[in-house]
Amino acid sequence: MSPTYAAHIVTSDAVALGDPEILVMTSPDEPGLIASYPLAADEAPEDVLAANGWRVTSGDTPAVEKGYRIVEVESVDWEQIVKHVTFAKAQAEIEAGRRDLAWRTVLRDAMRAGGSATRLAGAAGVSRERVYQIRDGRR
Repeated sequence: MSPTYAAHIVTSDAVALGDPEILVMTSPDEPGLIASYPLAADEAPEDVLAANGWRVTSGDTPAVEKGYRIVEVESVDWEQIVKHVTFAKAQAEIEAGRRDLAWRTVLRDAMRAGGSATRLAGAAGVSRERVYQIRDGRR
């Protein structure tokens, strides 16, 4: 038996849910995003899912609200899905690195501008010792 996942389908009929898209999650109520696919107004969600290696396994599902429903899906192309999540993971790691660099730079600059190590440590959620390490360029 193949594992199943939850595809959250948001169409243009949805109110205040953002742009139309399909979010494939680890389960209906968990935040484990596997993939996100844009959904054009003239596209059938099942076709978008199929083009990206998924098959809908649940029948007709009731809408959670207008323009939003959750369907069960399974993989029909593991290699395609693994490539997609590997790319997304690499992008997230790059973004995390950028944010970490920005955090360290601002903390270092704040210390060099005479900021209180105790107050900055509290604001950053780290120890005073860690603030001094960052100020001095130590990992």
